[in-house]
Amino acid sequence: MTTFRRYFITEFFKYFAVILICFTSISNVAEFLRLAGDFYDEKAPIHLIIQYLALQSPRVILYALPFASLFSILITLGIASKWRETTVIKASGGSIKRLFSCFLLIGILMMLSALILGETVVPEATRASAYIRKVKIMGQSPKIVYGKKHLWMRGLDGSLVRIEGFVEDENKVLKTSVFSFNDDFVFEKRIEANEAEWINDEWNLKDVKVYDFRNNSTKKYSSLKTESLEEPDIFREEIKKPNEMNFMELYSYYSRLEKAGFKNLKYIVRLYDKLAYPSINFVMILFGVALALHSKWGGGIRAAGLGVLVSVLYWMLYSFSLSLVNTGYLKPWLAPWVSPAVFCLAGSIMYMRIRE
Repeated sequence: MTTFRRYFITEFFKYFAVILICFTSISNVAEFLRLAGDFYDEKAPIHLIIQYLALQSPRVILYALPFASLFSILITLGIASKWRETTVIKASGGSIKRLFSCFLLIGILMMLSALILGETVVPEATRASAYIRKVKIMGQSPKIVYGKKHLWMRGLDGSLVRIEGFVEDENKVLKTSVFSFNDDFVFEKRIEANEAEWINDEWNLKDVKVYDFRNNSTKKYSSLKTESLEEPDIFREEIKKPNEMNFMELYSYYSRLEKAGFKNLKYIVRLYDKLAYPSINFVMILFGVALALHSKWGGGIRAAGLGVLVSVLYWMLYSFSLSLVNTGYLKPWLAPWVSPAVFCLAGSIMYMRIRE
């Protein structure tokens, strides 16, 4: 049994590597073609283009892992069924479930690897690729600098602006501070506001305190217009996207929004999705083993076709569950877990019904 197990694991990883490399290469080619116009216009050096595409690869690999696992296990066991290798194992008194249970352990290891990859390598690589594209290739200067709890930027009037966060859906900025200096860089004025809202193509500060150090005075305003902040689009472009943050960074950012009284469903769903998505690796291997060994469906091309159908059905269910969040029928923390739970249950039932 040990020899058979080693043989099937070797075959699995051989197909797994080929599928993963092909998928990543196709994705990088598609990304290159999408940005080919920008690369040509900016006369981007080849080494920067290669570096950008290489840094995009970890994110592609993370999302491709579960489906590469599914198709690899279907191909491996499909070929074994075609050449009657599973029949020989049964005839010799071996247990099919016991023999291929090692793939469930591989699924668990892949799930943990995907979790670590998604929390460490992927966010850093995604941020680095975005920096290379915007700064080194496109020649754009970064307008927002990240502190531990705040975002810093240079105001349109030359001031220094500090904000706690940006509410994308409502075009609002949280806890805004504006520091003004004179031509000799002497600190003259400080403006503190609970929030700023984009109304009629201009920013309006709310609950404002103005500390004028030049005249040694303090004034309060319920609302005050400011020309320090740029238009909301700059925040959408410059602020880190959820896929550029790990779980703790995204949790910290969302917590700041929530404390200010704003709830962004997109961020909540993405927050729990960072924990739910790695589990798909185990679910797909479990489902693939059960699908390939099920006597009713068999292996080979038919099982591979069913694998494509499984992938499509999975993403349909995933998209549907997320849409239920927006309508209020499903809790944001539950939506990312619906697809893994359903397919894990279905795969477990199929696995238990495999005939020895």
